[in-house]
Amino acid sequence: MRRYLELFEISESIIEELDFIRIDITEWSSEDVEEAIKLLLEHAKASYIHYTVQIHECRHEEEEQCSIIFVEVR
Repeated sequence: MRRYLELFEISESIIEELDFIRIDITEWSSEDVEEAIKLLLEHAKASYIHYTVQIHECRHEEEEQCSIIFVEVR
């Protein structure tokens, strides 16, 4: 299983390209993950009106279903 910290910009505009950030946190310590979440949330709040920050537990390599843990949706 791989673990990713992800940020999706959300907008109703279909003209502009939306931002997406994915950080592979599979091998990270829990302290490092917490710090990355804090920094990503700071960036999201300063940059976007609407966004989703989530942890994506990817199980494609195991041919299983992925799971999502929502950190913040705004």
